[in-house]
Parts: sequence; structure tokens; C-alpha cells
Amino acid sequence: MSEHVEVTIHGLAAGGDGVGKDADGRTVFVAAAAPGDRVTVRLTERHARWARGELVRIAAPGPGRIAPACPKFAARTCGGCDWAHVDLATQRAQKHAIVAGQVRRLVAAGATLAPLACPEDDWGWRRRARFAVVGGAVGFHAPRSHRVTDLDACPQLAPPLAAALAAVRAARAAVFAGDGELHLLAGAEGVHAVVDARAHADGARRLLGQGGIVGVAWADGAAGADAVTIDGGLRARADGFAQAGAAGNLALRAAVAAAAAIAPRERVLELYAGGGNFTRDLIAAGAQVTATDAVAPRHPGALAAQFVVGPAAGVVPALLAAEQRFDVVVLDPPRTGAKDVIDLIAATGARRVVYVSCDPATFARDGERLLAGGFAIGAIAPFDLMPQTAHVELVATFTRPG
Repeated sequence: MSEHVEVTIHGLAAGGDGVGKDADGRTVFVAAAAPGDRVTVRLTERHARWARGELVRIAAPGPGRIAPACPKFAARTCGGCDWAHVDLATQRAQKHAIVAGQVRRLVAAGATLAPLACPEDDWGWRRRARFAVVGGAVGFHAPRSHRVTDLDACPQLAPPLAAALAAVRAARAAVFAGDGELHLLAGAEGVHAVVDARAHADGARRLLGQGGIVGVAWADGAAGADAVTIDGGLRARADGFAQAGAAGNLALRAAVAAAAAIAPRERVLELYAGGGNFTRDLIAAGAQVTATDAVAPRHPGALAAQFVVGPAAGVVPALLAAEQRFDVVVLDPPRTGAKDVIDLIAATGARRVVYVSCDPATFARDGERLLAGGFAIGAIAPFDLMPQTAHVELVATFTRPG
């Protein structure tokens, strides 16, 4: 028999759910709930101290609750957004509160937490997306489900991406020979598409020139351009990593460049460098850059950096063994953070560390390790790069006295 409880939502959690307490004081996570809501919840997962449930009824809406702009979000059939039912002011306040909660020990140690920067428009900011292709549907998964909602429109998408998606959907019977994924990236020349599924080569080729698509790659070959230009010169494929919004990435790059404060000919170690998003700015500032990542960049272009391929936890000890030392370390690890290498950073000799993070919790863990290694923390700058979602990015600066 299902259990129903009454919950008053007091905030939003890092994973996107509303969070509140039931009458017994147990913490309850509820998707599609908003701060201040008083709701009836059907519990779907129970533990001693917390539970998860589905929203059954809103007895009284919170002050930040709004009617979602997307009918698919309202119907809970698409999981592309987390917070489309919450106004922007509340979203931003909650993101800042989530960061503040995670970094409270760093603030107690002297960090300054800046206001949340919001460089993207409310909607239409997404220039890169990965869509599921299942049973002829092309779209996003429903929340906590393997079911895929066929997307005829999505308010997140920038106009070039929306046009390209429409072209793919119109030709999907001729393109896809099986289930998989579709990657789209809008660049200066147009849209690059990667069909990561069994595909009909002739059908894929016919996508070129449709809906602004200038390049296509698929499981059995490639046609047209194999990348597009983004952010003033970086070459990127649709299935590679790039920040979802162009304006957000420009703001992030500017923050990293300012935090790094490169002096000419300073030696910089860049960990988790990816395709060179920050590398080019470090080089332009006059740094001598050693960049590393587990995979070499597909399109290094004019990145005049020594690039070392391998996991950071293997590369850094090798550099130290070769007696290489650095003035600045810049790192942008995945969501899991940099726990395998964070304790080695002090040994690089760096007096300045710039840490870029997409997960406040793992950042806080690693930041405390840097403090233990003799660094002092300065500013922590949070960024809302993906409105309507729970995603938040950070740029933090650490310095070593003396």
C-alpha cells in the first residue's frame, strides 16, 4: 500500500528536487516541487532519515512557483529541465544557497563567495545538446525514466539548434537504422551533427545543407565538415565537450583568465584541459603551458602548448619525477572532482591555483585538501550557465603565501 505524506518544501536540492520535511521530521525529496509549496507526496523510496516521493497535489503553492513555459515539462514527460516551474529569481537564489551550503567551511576559512553571475538568457541558450534516439523518437528522457519524449520543439534550444533538430526529425526514417544518440552543436559555420547509432549513410549525407547542418558524422563514416568553430576560434565536434551556452562560456573564460592573472612566461600546468577552452587564453596571456587530459584534443589548432595525454593522477607524478615545476595550476575536473591528484598540487611549486568546478560538493572536498596543503582561498565565483536546470559552475582561486 502506498504511503502519502504532507510536506512543506523549504528549498531546492543540488540534484533538482524540492526538499522538505514530513510530520515525523524525515527529509523528503520531491521532483517538480517549489520552495514554499505545501504538497501531498506519494513516497516511492523510504529510508530511516530521508525519503523520495512523487508530487500528488499542491495544497498551497510557494511564492516562486510559476506555470511552466514548456507543456512537456508540465506533463512530466521530458527531463530536459529541472526548474521550469520556478521563477528565475527563486532559481538563482536557490543556486546561490546550494553553493553557500556546500562551501561553508571554505568561507569560514576565509573564502569570499561572490553573487551568482547569470550571463545566459532565460531560454534559447542551448547551442549544444545530446538527444536520445529510441524507437523513432528523437528527444530527451522523461524524468527518472528510460522513456524518450519525441521533441517537436524545446524552448531551451538556440534557433540554429532548433532548426537542425527539425531537419533531423523530418528525415529520421532515412537516417536512423537503430537506436542510439544524436549530438548537435551550433558553431560559426552552422550546425555539426553526430549520429551515434546505426545509420543509413545516404540518408545521413542528405542532412547536409538541411536546417543549417554543415557537417555530419555517424557510426559508419563521415560527410562534410568534421567540426565547427565556436567561441572565436576553437574547433569542436558535436560529440565533444563544449559549454552548452556561448555567452556562459565567454563569461567563464573571462573569469578563469582574471583569476589566473598570468604574467609573461609563467609556467602553467593545466589539468583536464579538454579541447583547449582555457588553454588558448593562457597562451594568449604569455604563459608557457603544459596541458594534459586523458584524451588528446581532436582539433588542437594553434594551441602552442605541450600536451601530455593521460589521466591527471598519472601525468602529475611523472612531471614531478622529471623535476618540472609550475607557477600556476588551472584545473577543470569532471563532476567527480580531482581527489586522485589534489594532494599533489602543492608539490608542483604553484603559488596560484584556479579551480573550475561543475559540482560544489566535490569542489568543497578538494578545496579543503588544498587548504591542508598550505594554500589560502580567495574568491569563489558561482555561475548560472544553464537556466531552468539545477546546474551551477564555480571558479575559485587559491594562493600560497610567500
